[in-house]
Amino acid sequence: MEGAAPPALSALARRLVRRPPSISDVVMLLRYSEDYGWFADLTRQMFPEEAGEVLALPGIRMRVARFVALVEERHFPLDTGYIDYCLDDGETQPCTQLRRGIPFRLSGFSYDDFHEMWVGYRNGISSLALLTKPSDEDHVGNDKGIRVAWLESAVEHIPRATLDRIPAGGIDADRFSRALEGTQFEGAASGAVWVWSQTGNYYLDCTYDDSAYDGFTDPWDDDIIRWGTEQWGRASRVLAEADAMTTWLEKDIAARFAELLDYVLPRLPEVEEEKDNHE
Repeated sequence: MEGAAPPALSALARRLVRRPPSISDVVMLLRYSEDYGWFADLTRQMFPEEAGEVLALPGIRMRVARFVALVEERHFPLDTGYIDYCLDDGETQPCTQLRRGIPFRLSGFSYDDFHEMWVGYRNGISSLALLTKPSDEDHVGNDKGIRVAWLESAVEHIPRATLDRIPAGGIDADRFSRALEGTQFEGAASGAVWVWSQTGNYYLDCTYDDSAYDGFTDPWDDDIIRWGTEQWGRASRVLAEADAMTTWLEKDIAARFAELLDYVLPRLPEVEEEKDNHE
C-alpha cells in the first residue's frame, strides 16, 4: 500500500512509542515491590533468554501470564484454576500469589472422581479401572459399592458375560502391569495403575483433596523445579500410553475389551491361586 511504512519500521515504531504504566500497575508495584522483585529475579533465573521480553510486556498480569506459559512449555503444567485466580484477583498482585509456592497441576483420581466413572470419564479409562483392584490402603477404592455401580454402568457398553470374566475384585495392579510390560497392551496397565494412584508419580497419584495440598506446594527452588520437570516427563508418558489404549478400546469397546481379557488372563497364573484362597 502506498505510503505504508515497511514492516520492520512499523514494528520499531510500536516498540519506541510506549504507553505510560497504568495507575493500578504503579500502585501494585509500590505496594508489592518485594514480591515483584522476587518474580523478576525468578524469571531471569529460569528463562534468561526470554526474561527481557517477558518483563517488558505491558502490565504485570501479562508478564505473569507469559511466565506461566514458559513454565508449562519447558517444565510442567500448573493448576489452571489457581493461575486464573492469580491473574483475575484485582486485590492482590499475581506475583504475590505465585510466591506462595508452585501450583502444580495434579491429575490423581479423588473420591468424587471414583463416583463419576462411566459418567464424567471416558468409557475406555472407566473400563480399565474395572480390571485392577486398589491397594489395601485405598479405603475409597475398597468400597465394594463403587465397584458394583461401575459394573452396572459398564453392562450398557460391554456384555455381562465378558464382565463376568474379570477376577472378583479385580487383578492385583503390580501383576497386571508385569503381565503387560513390553506388549502392545502396556497402555492398559498405565491407565489402570493411574486410576488407582499406584504409578509412583506425584502428578498422577496425588489429588487436590489430599490433606497436604492447600492450593500450592513447594517453593520455586532449583532442585524442586528440576524434580517437578522430571516427574512430569514420566507422567506425560504414562498419560500418552493410557490415552492411546483408551482411544483403541473406544473404537469398539465390547469387542476390544474382550480381546484385552483374552490376552491378559492367561498371563496371570496367580489368578487361580487367588480364587482358591478367596473360596
